Amino acid sequence: MPDRPIPQAYQLLWDHENQFAYAVAKQVLQKPAISVWLIFIPILFLYYAHKIQQYKAGVHDFGKGLVRSKILALDSALEEWQSGGKDKEYLQAFVSKDLENSPNVMRVRDKQIAEVELLKTHYSKLLRQQGTTPGTLIKKTYKTSAGYRQFLEQIYTAENEVHDAVLRAYHPSEEAQQVTRKMQKIIRMLREEEVRTIFGS
Repeated sequence: MPDRPIPQAYQLLWDHENQFAYAVAKQVLQKPAISVWLIFIPILFLYYAHKIQQYKAGVHDFGKGLVRSKILALDSALEEWQSGGKDKEYLQAFVSKDLENSPNVMRVRDKQIAEVELLKTHYSKLLRQQGTTPGTLIKKTYKTSAGYRQFLEQIYTAENEVHDAVLRAYHPSEEAQQVTRKMQKIIRMLREEEVRTIFGS
């Protein structure tokens, strides 16, 4: 069977997930503050410009890492939608010769794969809808805010299990744990704003 054309919903969802990830990144990472001394000491402009460049690069890298599982799931859902078969190629993204196969690292991979599979089910539903905005696709799929929030609770659980597994596997600092908790809080807040925008409640 020939592949179906890429649905409009795919690009809408791809753009939305990237924009959401960068919105989270901008709130998680601290933007350098402008000092009054910039007015009096011109050389500080160079220092501030350097810090801004570091901030922008950090936002880009943070957002790219945050959206990775979403794009893997979206692309895999698209492949299944087009071919009518089951896609497992995305699993190669979790294979690396540079990583040891310790129980903790394997647990991270298992949790990431579980998250992607949950997202694939979600995206598969959205790709079958017609609409001009991600909100329209979500509303047609889940019908009510309660229905959509039920899915969101599932994805919160899956995401947080990935985060917990990463923290356990790589023994990060207290700062990394604080950043993770801040990120989780911001993600929930932004998604709740989206729910209210889409469903009005």
